[in-house]
Amino acid sequence: MRFLHLADVHLDTSFSGRSDAVRQRLRDASREAFRKATDLAIREDVHAVLIAGDLFDGDRLSFQTERFLLEQMRRLHEHGIAVVYATGNHDPGSADSGPRHLDWPPNVMVAGDATPRRLTVQGSTGEPVGYVTAIGHESDRESRDLSRLLPRPDGDLPEVALLHTQVHTSIGAGAHHAYAPSELTWLTRAGYDYWALGHVHIREELSTDPPVVYPGSLQGRTHTDTGPRGAMLVDLSDRHAPALAFRELAPVRWETLVVDHLDDAPSLDRLERRVHAAWRARREEDPGAPDLRWMIRVQLTGACPLWRELQDEANRQHLADELTSLLGALDVVVSADAIHPVIPIDEHRVRKDVLGASLRLMDALRQGDATLAHLAPGDLAGIASDDPVAVAAYIRDILQDADGELAARLLGGEGTSR
Repeated sequence: MRFLHLADVHLDTSFSGRSDAVRQRLRDASREAFRKATDLAIREDVHAVLIAGDLFDGDRLSFQTERFLLEQMRRLHEHGIAVVYATGNHDPGSADSGPRHLDWPPNVMVAGDATPRRLTVQGSTGEPVGYVTAIGHESDRESRDLSRLLPRPDGDLPEVALLHTQVHTSIGAGAHHAYAPSELTWLTRAGYDYWALGHVHIREELSTDPPVVYPGSLQGRTHTDTGPRGAMLVDLSDRHAPALAFRELAPVRWETLVVDHLDDAPSLDRLERRVHAAWRARREEDPGAPDLRWMIRVQLTGACPLWRELQDEANRQHLADELTSLLGALDVVVSADAIHPVIPIDEHRVRKDVLGASLRLMDALRQGDATLAHLAPGDLAGIASDDPVAVAAYIRDILQDADGELAARLLGGEGTSR
């Protein structure tokens, strides 16, 4: 059995706070990514397309998207490709959720509540090639572990489970509500050959035997959805050797670009050249597809002669507008929360006050000459490891270039002239 696994399409996301032109392009991008998924399914001659929840972003659906979506489903139907769609917390299947009550073509099976639905997936000549068992969210706050409501499979053909869930141990779990929470140990022992999951927007393979997979969101929606976005192409023809391949499909990518070492940027032109150089370097590492459009968040950090000017919202917006053109982006936002004045740190390190003592302590911590012995790893936000080496590396990382920010806060208006 071959299938395409996608999730978290979020059609008709509002993208509020963006300009009308950018909002429209982003809404179009979600539909374009889904069209590309349909094209891929047809081109690869898959048996089924599995949608693991949040196909829609909410309970309203534009006429344009309704027409588009049904057209794509009909295209799949014409090529003999089944579609199994399990609802999620953004698109629950309760009776008052309008967008789900569409005139789906006969190839579409919707699992819209906690009743498991099982589909026999057929090959080109009508012979069964595998089974998909799906279960959906009836409400937007499903608290049950739906995975435990799925029957244990006992077929001789590949068995796939389709579910919108938050697995507790997934990388992106902390950024999502714990709807339909599940445990990885249960999933791996439940007897299915593949778990097609949705909800967490980060692509992640939680297990390889059997594969327990989040494909990530089909098209990024915010600056937390960085990196390539798309779907998983899966072949279970050999149940003991599943073949998985990620395929990038999103036409718009979100990127966060951290730009530091701004000491030599005392003018707008020089600042823009620094950002442009950092962007070129990033694209050399990861060029992306030639036709990609970019949503870029530029985070300025460290000492900067223009720190005072960059506190002004109008100045930041002007910089963002010029960078949008300079970088060839769809949109750019500029964050300047982490910049501070250019301060002669070495001069202040020898002071006999709290600033000097703090700078010397930070220096000793970075070099490993001092430790925070009284501080347990659990007290440090951002690290879960108890390994002293990992904790020390984490402390050095968060103290990197922190001297200037500390000095600026303690000095206040002293020594902060441009």
